[in-house]
Amino acid sequence: MIFRQFLNEPISAASYLIGCVATGEAAVVDPGLPPEEYAMLAADKGLRITVILETHFHADYISTGRALARLTGATIYAPSRDDVEGPQTGCGVAYDHVRVNDGDRIRVGNIVITAIHTPGHTPEHMSYAVTDTPRAEQPWFVLTGDCLFVGDVGRADLVDLPLSGPQVLYQSLQRLLALPEDVEIYPAHYGGSACGGKAMSGKVASTISFEKKFNWALRFADAESFAAETSSVARTVVDSVLLHRNTNRGVLPLPEGYFAPPRRGDERVVAAGLTPLSVHEAAAAIDRGAVLIDLRTQVQFAGGHPEGAINVTFNKDNLRKRVAAVTDAHEPLITIADTPFVARAGAELLAAAGRNPVLGYVDAGVAAWALAGLPTATLPLRTLDELHAHAQAGDALILDVREPFEWEKGVIEGSRLIALGEIRAHLDELSRDQQILIICESGTRASAVTSMLRRMGYNRVEHVAPDGMSDYARRFPTVKPVVSEVA
Repeated sequence: MIFRQFLNEPISAASYLIGCVATGEAAVVDPGLPPEEYAMLAADKGLRITVILETHFHADYISTGRALARLTGATIYAPSRDDVEGPQTGCGVAYDHVRVNDGDRIRVGNIVITAIHTPGHTPEHMSYAVTDTPRAEQPWFVLTGDCLFVGDVGRADLVDLPLSGPQVLYQSLQRLLALPEDVEIYPAHYGGSACGGKAMSGKVASTISFEKKFNWALRFADAESFAAETSSVARTVVDSVLLHRNTNRGVLPLPEGYFAPPRRGDERVVAAGLTPLSVHEAAAAIDRGAVLIDLRTQVQFAGGHPEGAINVTFNKDNLRKRVAAVTDAHEPLITIADTPFVARAGAELLAAAGRNPVLGYVDAGVAAWALAGLPTATLPLRTLDELHAHAQAGDALILDVREPFEWEKGVIEGSRLIALGEIRAHLDELSRDQQILIICESGTRASAVTSMLRRMGYNRVEHVAPDGMSDYARRFPTVKPVVSEVA
């Protein structure tokens, strides 16, 4: 699992990205920052955002969920309720979404997100318990929205609707406190937010156990005493409650510029003429010698990609170096990804490097390539068992493209060791007639080399992914490399 917390300091708001490494899927919860911030982090971690979750309709900011959905194609899940309406607001939603109900289990790869209805702050409010199923069957942490904060609890006076108010909030808190005591809590706000009391901590995480012991608002034995104490101090009115809440429900118009194009990463690159290309324009440029760089994960690429593309998974730190390893400096480049935004970000990084001419990026996702009738290909992925069988039989060249410091941890006996950055200098040592199996640590570098060799006519080359040499070493014997093996 990949878990990241985003902090919006001016309003003390927190949002979250939860990603499954095994499948490359990710969810974003309570987005409030520019959508490209979530999209860039997801791409940098080899993830694609498929789910957007709202804990409730926020009173203090306008959610960027709909902009993020447009940018990534993700589905919005919201705790909407058409049965709760009031004179000025309600809980219904006026845009496309999947309704979240109490107990719903939303899968993000191997991660299960379970909705827990925790009204009081608002009628529709949901908390989300998150379980990383490969590790445990119980929740690892719970996203508590504006129900339970670190050191305090959510306000229950912001809306006057059924299923709101302090007594309802008390019952919701009991549901959260019934979770295992070692479950971590991550709220939607921290100290300084108008959505909680003065005891809200500036710390952005806690545990069920710690809050039971030290959160002042959890010390009351019944709903009546909780309501009396938490309502005894008048709180500042939040003038924007109706505006923000009703905008977030879709019953008021979004502010002007809400769906504006994402901010550009490098205006110097934009000024230099980096342009969006249609799939047909990109295909024509490829016919003239351009190289298409597919920025998706190795598993996505293997499942289907534009024919002749080279797979270099997007990563801000590694992209330029890895593209340089699998292309000649004179070759013009075009990027393509799940979304045009990521393709453009990759093109900007490569253009800023100045090594290759960058013609632009495909202004559509990879799926549009096949829909346009342009040629596609797939790439077989080999398992560790298959790799070991070939190692035992000696009927294939096993090529390890990790770095020398990684080889020191152990290599497959008889394998050929050529680091990714040196691969083009050793092409004459690779036979086009021999079966070649390529491995690295996770399949990303192996996919880059495999797709490069396939583009060059090596038709018997395949690779292992998403497992790698660390996984192999846990199951099968390895040896220390000798000097003659190292390129």
